Amino acid sequence: MKFNPYTKKASGVQTVERKTGIPFNPLSVGRTSKGSMQRSAREHMFNDKGEINASTKHEVLETIKHLIDGMSDGTYDVTRTASYAGEGMSAQESDAILREAFSDPSSEGFRHVGQGLLNPIKEVIDYEGLARKVFAPRTVKAGEVVRYDKDVYIQGWVIAEDGTTPQSTVEARYIYPPEFEVTAYPSIEIKDKYRAQYDILARVQDRARMSIEYQEDLALMNLLGAGANQVNTTTFFATLNLAALESIRYQIERHRLICDKYIIHRQEVSDLVNTLSTQVDPVTQRELIMAGYIGTVLNAMIITTAGTQTYEILQPGHVVAVTAPEYLGGMPVRVELFSEPVNEFVLGKPRQGWFWYELISQVLVNPAGVSIGTKL
Repeated sequence: MKFNPYTKKASGVQTVERKTGIPFNPLSVGRTSKGSMQRSAREHMFNDKGEINASTKHEVLETIKHLIDGMSDGTYDVTRTASYAGEGMSAQESDAILREAFSDPSSEGFRHVGQGLLNPIKEVIDYEGLARKVFAPRTVKAGEVVRYDKDVYIQGWVIAEDGTTPQSTVEARYIYPPEFEVTAYPSIEIKDKYRAQYDILARVQDRARMSIEYQEDLALMNLLGAGANQVNTTTFFATLNLAALESIRYQIERHRLICDKYIIHRQEVSDLVNTLSTQVDPVTQRELIMAGYIGTVLNAMIITTAGTQTYEILQPGHVVAVTAPEYLGGMPVRVELFSEPVNEFVLGKPRQGWFWYELISQVLVNPAGVSIGTKL
């Protein structure tokens, strides 16, 4: 390949982004006696620690409002740091990559492009994947026997080899979780390469990432749902508010565990915004109203899930709470995600793409660390 921006360096993943070398820290603003906004001549919005330079809550709110308004009207251009296929390239450069990959009879060009697309996917899945937040991934060596200790008085749960069905483990003191395969096969029809008016590489990357995340996260939710009522009981609520969240959290913390995360559907964020907006400080209240952002509630992280019907893992009206990963279970990874170029020419189809594969396990060794809530 003559041009391949998706390369892995010894220090990590090379991201395709604009590098200015200047951190985002515009001059501070404030209102004059006449009510208009005016920039400061010396002071910046943020100090060396990244905190907003403000002496009162009113000034903080004014600064946040100015930032949001500025990002909306284009005054401030905050470059995202995540790497995406095609970012930083022109359409001609992206097209040149595909042309050379398609024209390479050895498929080596497609192999390089697929591996380049894979590196950002690994980075994004580790950051966004729900399963990798609830369970701590554990790299397993070839031939290593995976074993987890289990309390003799409770059941442990694992995901079967089909990747979706939870199974309970009662006997003995150890759990040997079965492994299941996670695959994705994004492909491109040759004619689409010449017809498409969008970045095909970016689309392939997004579809593969969503498919892999969905398979991992769906297995996780099946596992948590199966073990949640083994020790704890379901909490029923009419509106998701602090009282409901506390009842769900209590099911975990009565076992001397800490409730670490709440997993809720996006639909339930509306309940939280409506009920919590009058119970928090003005800065948080503005974030709730303007962006629907909820960082933590009752010292537990809020994770929202909302996908199309194809990628939905948690139904509206359901809440799942979990303890910290080290007290809950594990996610052994036998084979890290890798890609291989695949074509369907032998089947008479003008289609070419990549096959992505990983071999993992998921195990819940402490059902006391999971509780669920359901809206009436």
